[in-house]
Amino acid sequence: MDESGGLTVPIIVLRLLVAAVIGGLIGYERRMHHKAIGISGMMMVAVGSATYMLLAKHLAETDTAALSRTLQGLLQGIGFLGGAVIFKGGTDVRGIKTAAAIWITGAIGLAIGTWLWLLGVTVGIATALILFVADLVPSSESRAEEEHEASERESQR
Repeated sequence: MDESGGLTVPIIVLRLLVAAVIGGLIGYERRMHHKAIGISGMMMVAVGSATYMLLAKHLAETDTAALSRTLQGLLQGIGFLGGAVIFKGGTDVRGIKTAAAIWITGAIGLAIGTWLWLLGVTVGIATALILFVADLVPSSESRAEEEHEASERESQR
């Protein structure tokens, strides 16, 4: 094991690539539905989270609180990003599913960055499947959105 706790360049690159692929898969699903964040955004959330955790693991060799502080800081940052995609208009709230996808994509990156490959990959695949399957069933939100768009088109005539 080397001084970086076993982190070699190929291992670092592999972890970041796995995080990017999983984030991209989740982002692809969101982009298919014209959501506020797409492939590159979700890839950046996953890769960024993995990167910060890799840095924290390195810092933890001399500062045992580094992991805890990194987790806390990332949770706040990811929450801020998620809040940015939630839109409220009257009693209508949109973007909750996308905000949750951002939140869990950050967690996937953290898991991959902390050696928990199986957890990160399993949660990533499960999240993508949940999103793909859930979007096959029209929700009341999508029906309301379609009705709103139809009434806007009608009023423009």
